[in-house]
Amino acid sequence: MHQSISDDKYEISIRDDKLGLHILATSIENRKNHAVYRHYFKQNSNGKFKKVALNHSNIESVFKNVTQNGITSGFYIKAKGTNNANLQINQEVDNPSSVRHSKTASERSFTSTGEKLPYHWPIFEKYKDTGYASIVRATMTLHQVCASRCSFCSTINRTRKDAISLEEAKAFVNDLHSSQAKFNRKNFAYYNTEYKKLTGTDIKLRGLILSGGGQPNLWPPFSDFISWLARKDIDLGLITNGFPKHVKDRVYDKFKWVRLSITPEDASPFYPEQRFDKQRIPQNLIENSNTTFGLSYVYGPWTTDDILKRLNAISYEWNVDYVRILTDCNLPRRLQLEAHKDLGDRLYNLNFTDSSGKPLKKIFHQLKYHASQKEINNLWKDNICGLQLYNTFWDTTGHELDQKSYCFPCDSVTVLESEDDKTQAERKFNGKKWGTVFNTEVAKLYKDKARSFFNPNEICKACLFVKNNKEVKMLSSLQKYDNIKLNSLTRPEHVNFP
Repeated sequence: MHQSISDDKYEISIRDDKLGLHILATSIENRKNHAVYRHYFKQNSNGKFKKVALNHSNIESVFKNVTQNGITSGFYIKAKGTNNANLQINQEVDNPSSVRHSKTASERSFTSTGEKLPYHWPIFEKYKDTGYASIVRATMTLHQVCASRCSFCSTINRTRKDAISLEEAKAFVNDLHSSQAKFNRKNFAYYNTEYKKLTGTDIKLRGLILSGGGQPNLWPPFSDFISWLARKDIDLGLITNGFPKHVKDRVYDKFKWVRLSITPEDASPFYPEQRFDKQRIPQNLIENSNTTFGLSYVYGPWTTDDILKRLNAISYEWNVDYVRILTDCNLPRRLQLEAHKDLGDRLYNLNFTDSSGKPLKKIFHQLKYHASQKEINNLWKDNICGLQLYNTFWDTTGHELDQKSYCFPCDSVTVLESEDDKTQAERKFNGKKWGTVFNTEVAKLYKDKARSFFNPNEICKACLFVKNNKEVKMLSSLQKYDNIKLNSLTRPEHVNFP
């Protein structure tokens, strides 16, 4: 059986193999990037979504829904004839306060909630007075190669040949580190001195994350790059899907933190016996108290109690510091909040949290969701995203063709799916839409006055970092900065990754 339809992002087709009927989504950008869907998620009378296997009786209708609504929302089939009681449930779900959740020190420390930004307050005073930004945090993707095939991949529309050289990586870091420090010492001495009193260093790159795109430690110069970075006073973070054997384990000692993404077991060919808890973990990560080691898992209707129980068990066997669980960010707001509510209840029923959502184990629930129109109203002054004032994300998309590639204010522009204007997630970094500067011009982010590169009020209506933007807005509008309370007892970890 073969039926297909194409748009500018994917070819979506019905296929059949020895495991049965399925829907295949293949990236138009690179046909090696694809996702196989053997189930869809059907809403029952209680408003919950349950996993249902695709078969001859349902696959045509699911295929039609996917071609109309995209490869994320299209697999969620709403119940027909929803009664008023269920409508009321949905209205409650659209309110984040209905989710069983308690924010913890782990969520404040190991995710980006905006609560670390006051620990960098002089850069916002500098921006308020002068209009110049300060890039203290950055993320690099290095290349686009990944061994996993996750159905919810946020960059499925990527080209595997888009990689950078070691020399380009070093130049990018030098521009943001030593060159930025020199620029601020010369041109913004007062703010630089205040920042140095607060942090012990000049205004410059403080935290660098190596992330996907592709899997960072599959990039050939990875070990050499880490050895070079380790000689600089930059806190390093790593987000990876696994630990390839050709990379020596001692390399991971150079990182402030390492986060291992636990992918769907049928999407990861390197899992022994298709079990995430049987993969190889470097022993020095298990034993090293100087490197925070955490796990991250994307929750959805595919998640079984067995998977959650094994996540809990392995967190102790591997001696991890935390297990972060969040929902699929490709979903639009309402479906995402429904998933969050389901996750909160699921963790409570498994005795992983108390009735308020406070963790009882190492697992914590990250309540991350898309903004509503009300939340973004009057948020972005002069159409300038608040994240671009302290952060940049360099993705390598387009690098092979242009020998340069764009930087972005954040890593989540690929998943901005909005119910308000029916926008579907692009699942790729579109530089012409959200890009700021090319990697070769990254110094312009702090050497030129901050300006608008795009209109976030129009194309970021589903922003995932409203809390960060609100914190930036507040910090860059204060009349006095000597009243900022920085309590060392409640100081989050990893403040150089705000």
